[in-house]
Amino acid sequence: MYEFARRSEGRRRWQVATGVLAATYLSIWFAFGLACYFVLTALPLPRASQDLVGGLALALAGLYALTPIKNASEARCRELCALHGPMPFNLVRSAMVVGARYALSCVGCSAGLMVAMVILGMSSLGWVVILAGQILGYKLGPAPTMRRRWLLWAVLVALGVAYRLMA
Repeated sequence: MYEFARRSEGRRRWQVATGVLAATYLSIWFAFGLACYFVLTALPLPRASQDLVGGLALALAGLYALTPIKNASEARCRELCALHGPMPFNLVRSAMVVGARYALSCVGCSAGLMVAMVILGMSSLGWVVILAGQILGYKLGPAPTMRRRWLLWAVLVALGVAYRLMA
């Protein structure tokens, strides 16, 4: 969003366009969160199964980090952050399109961890902080190598085992 605001500053209605971009981005994340919440509440688990599902969610988030969908989404997310090329004529419409594309690529990039966060976050703020740190690493770190992806997978599987054992 910062890059969009910086590059469009001075154009007519650039503040409105930046707000539209932010609202579009957040509304897509909100919809994803609602979908996760509704699925979680529609499938109530007995207390004994929650620990197993939480550990499994972490391990599956690690496996998701190795998928082509995750890799393509992460590459697209990094590309959209750079906002290459000139800004189109209709800035507000462009803001909506950029916000939607960026949000969808971010959802694709972080979906595994976000689902795990919804499942684990219902029981512990500490796990939310750990997983938010992982997502922050996606955003701020350099583009991952295959070695780094395998390391992330191993860390998430280890966290899944730890979660299961701590329960």
